[in-house]
Amino acid sequence: MNQSCKYTLRRSAAIGAAIAIVTASSAFGIGASAASAATGETAAPSTTATSAPQDATTATTAPDTTAAGTDTDTDTEQGAPDDAPADPAPTTDPGPTTETVTPDNTPAPTPAATETPTADPGTTTPAAEQPAAEASTPVTWAEPSTKDSPIVLTATAGQPFSHTFTAQGGDGPLEYLFNPLNFFPNNDVNGWSWNEQTGVLSATPKSTIDGPALFEVTATDLHQTAVQYIQVDIEPGAPVGVTFGVDSSDSDVSWQVDADGTIREYTPGGTGETVVSEVPATVGSSMTLAGLAVDALGNRTTPGDEYPRSTVTSTTASDGVVWDPKWSANTVTFSEPGTRTLTVSEGGVSTSFTVRVSEAPTPVAGIAVGVLPADETSGDRWGVEGDVITYYPADGDAQRVDAIPARQGDRVQIRALAVDADGQPVGDHTDLTFTSDVASDRIEYDPEAVATWVTFEHASPHTVTVASGDVTSTIRFEVQPTATTTVTTTHTPTASGTLAYTGADESGPLAWALGLLASGAGLLVWRLRRRLG
Repeated sequence: MNQSCKYTLRRSAAIGAAIAIVTASSAFGIGASAASAATGETAAPSTTATSAPQDATTATTAPDTTAAGTDTDTDTEQGAPDDAPADPAPTTDPGPTTETVTPDNTPAPTPAATETPTADPGTTTPAAEQPAAEASTPVTWAEPSTKDSPIVLTATAGQPFSHTFTAQGGDGPLEYLFNPLNFFPNNDVNGWSWNEQTGVLSATPKSTIDGPALFEVTATDLHQTAVQYIQVDIEPGAPVGVTFGVDSSDSDVSWQVDADGTIREYTPGGTGETVVSEVPATVGSSMTLAGLAVDALGNRTTPGDEYPRSTVTSTTASDGVVWDPKWSANTVTFSEPGTRTLTVSEGGVSTSFTVRVSEAPTPVAGIAVGVLPADETSGDRWGVEGDVITYYPADGDAQRVDAIPARQGDRVQIRALAVDADGQPVGDHTDLTFTSDVASDRIEYDPEAVATWVTFEHASPHTVTVASGDVTSTIRFEVQPTATTTVTTTHTPTASGTLAYTGADESGPLAWALGLLASGAGLLVWRLRRRLG
């Protein structure tokens, strides 16, 4: 009887232990099929018994009892221990059984539990990589700056300039990238250069005309960057003299005087500058000039946007000097003949030059004439001296011709200037008169080119006469109908081999115009440069 009761009690304890194992297995994510096997069959509990040790305090002997099945000897040997946990076994069974319903009915979350480890690596991997990509020490500049508020440095024209940029921080060696903001490196007159490894910016600037040089400097350790904005002001060097242009009231010729006193003459029809020792003038004429103090490289040294006030003095006391505020220039009037020195002062420095004033206007000895085609694309030119015409092709040797070829409706540009016996210009282009023997020809003065345009409306021979008083020069044109193709090299016959007499032979002063045309430049106009810049 005691044995029978004891067996019944033990069987209940075994079933309760199995339920507890199922409950514990569910809590650890074991499938519902394993739990069913534990309660239904005796062969499966051997597998379940492996999981039982995970719950160290739940039932130590339950696996043995379940695994023993009908082995009564084993039950007898362990009878004493079974009596002790007999009361807790029924007490424990209802609790886990009731609690097991929820885990047993929720085996579906088991796949979710399986998915959770998959999701966790996905979320933890970026978290692990993120700190590795972050730099531990940021790159910074000691002095802050913005594009609108850059750090200002100063360089002097003609003197070497160097500045080393140094940033702090970074996880390795820093490099420095330079980006010019207001000029192109391939069009840099000041020769800026930089070293990306050392951060050195250097130059020996020459010009202040373009203003400050702006740079964007980026320091980087290849992972992070910091930007600094720089403005380098270029100041002129010390003033060394005054430069100025000179305009004469009785001539189209202009002059430029350098800071060292060199006089450069620009003649209408000239190919460029000619250095002369003095500036000619006549009694009663005047000159206009304005001085500007400059450094050794020609940079103006007086600050400000306005043209500065300059002064002029003459070694001839009777010469009058008046400052014109409208044009910011001085006008000097010569009241008597002779040679004098004019000194122009501005910005604490001065420059002098010589003026030779003649008693009366120099007489006109001839007229230098150049004729250019209207389109100026062919490169052909003609020079006229007296009544002799010389043709200067764009490529080839000069040759004398009887007339200049043209087509009906064409227009040509005539540049002319009266000259004296020394070959110096006398008066200006507006002092000359132009006439044609064909009434339909249109003659128009062009103030921009300081030249005269002649348009041929009729196809026939034309003769245009240029006169300065009694001195004249004639230009013959052969105007063909529009439909006719004119070949200049075959149409224009060669004239005699000697120049017509005009008061000087072909090696004399009037030949300068022909030489200029032969050089391919034509009789170009050089006007006074009233302002620098």
